[in-house]
Amino acid sequence: MILVNGIEAHVPGDDRGVLLGDGLFETVMMDSGRPRLWPYHVARLERGLERLGFPPVDDSRLREELQRVAPEGRCMARVTLTRGQGPRGYLPPDHVTMTRIVAGGPALAQSMGVEPKPLRMGWSPVSMAIQPALAGLKHTSRLEQVVIRQSWEAGWDEAIVCDTQGRLVSATQGNLWWRQGTDLFTPPVDEAGIAGTRRAWIFDHATAHGFTVQEQRATPEALQRVDGLYVSNARLGLHPGRLIETDMPDTAWQDDPVRVLSMALHEAD
Repeated sequence: MILVNGIEAHVPGDDRGVLLGDGLFETVMMDSGRPRLWPYHVARLERGLERLGFPPVDDSRLREELQRVAPEGRCMARVTLTRGQGPRGYLPPDHVTMTRIVAGGPALAQSMGVEPKPLRMGWSPVSMAIQPALAGLKHTSRLEQVVIRQSWEAGWDEAIVCDTQGRLVSATQGNLWWRQGTDLFTPPVDEAGIAGTRRAWIFDHATAHGFTVQEQRATPEALQRVDGLYVSNARLGLHPGRLIETDMPDTAWQDDPVRVLSMALHEAD
């Protein structure tokens, strides 16, 4: 089911989200009608609305509509907010009436598995632009990610993306993490990348599970001497990965200390 402003309808052809990618979205894990980590999604959405000059949104209405499109089982749902209809040109209208799109997705497997297979990760040949004005936001202009996804080679499950200065940014579809002992590192998202909801949860809860977490600007060489490599997003949670081009071992997940943190995230509300 897809709801547009609360009803089953079509998005107008002159909507700025359609024409210009002028909008924000959230990809939400739904569990029996319950949006997982919903406060983190709302916080990111509110930051994005303020930065783009959108009016506030009623998050209780969004939650109710998510429950309508995904009332049962586990699935991914999506909330999209655009600036709505407007005149031609880039300048936003003075008075914004947002378009609200809430869509459910197909059912997911009921268990993440005790021994998830590590993601086979290559290096994206496509760099991500440095753009502080949009960095961190989950905006609807995802053409960069489309081109990056097209660049994957056969056998890849993910790709590591660098910015135009050659620094690590993220995976194609999630935040990138690496581990040295009990120290977890991830690139900052103030110049490129998305401030993921699972990323935020990890920063809030890693210490309770025995880890220190910090942002680090790093080049690809940093990943040649790590104890673990991971990707986080709303669908995967916190998932192990490995570089295809190296001899990085497929360490048993039961023996990886990050498994405890990953399972806690999997159970988090």
